[in-house]
Amino acid sequence: MNTNKTQLFLVASIASVMVLAGSASEQAFAHGGQVIGFNLSGDPNDPPNRWITVIMGHNSEPTAAQETGKHDGKHPMELFISDTRTGLNLAEADLTVEKYYYENDKKFNKAVDKGFKPLETDVAVDAVHGDPGHYFARQILAQPGIYGYHVTGTVNYFGVVDVPIDVKAICRDAPLTQVGEDENGDPIFKQTFNNPSWFGGFGCTQDIDDNKFPGKKVKHDKDD
Repeated sequence: MNTNKTQLFLVASIASVMVLAGSASEQAFAHGGQVIGFNLSGDPNDPPNRWITVIMGHNSEPTAAQETGKHDGKHPMELFISDTRTGLNLAEADLTVEKYYYENDKKFNKAVDKGFKPLETDVAVDAVHGDPGHYFARQILAQPGIYGYHVTGTVNYFGVVDVPIDVKAICRDAPLTQVGEDENGDPIFKQTFNNPSWFGGFGCTQDIDDNKFPGKKVKHDKDD
């Protein structure tokens, strides 16, 4: 009987977490995230009884690469970390990020085969002053392309326990990889860079001129 009650509690908890996680991702605009479960005991072998939501993306989406006289390319990688059930922000964290970059789909697919290697490691992720639960890894995006991040460290849960953080994702336009076939023989694709529990997504970085309208010189009639 107790086992059935425990199972029902876990199912209900997971369902509520999924709803709250979805609303959190919508509030963060073009961002994605993960829900991380843990136990207040701090023992990783104990079943989770609390959850936190970590939302990740670029500041000031959509992003564009730096180009002299047009755009400064300042788009920090940013995180929003909160208690999933209450939405309360978690303001104390010790985090670093590994940064990944691929110029195009071909180079990304090559990394899928040979292994993903960061361009930068142990980059500090700092709290944004005056905005609890908000964190930046400040940067200037120098080139258009495919950007990804792997954030690790801990966040303090209201002075009770330090919760391990492990969030990894690539921007959403990166190509998917076929990982098998379904029962009908149709291919199944997934993003192999991302952690399995990642939801949502953030945009890849464009050339500033990609958003021009009209994109090319417009031809007018001679009478215009």
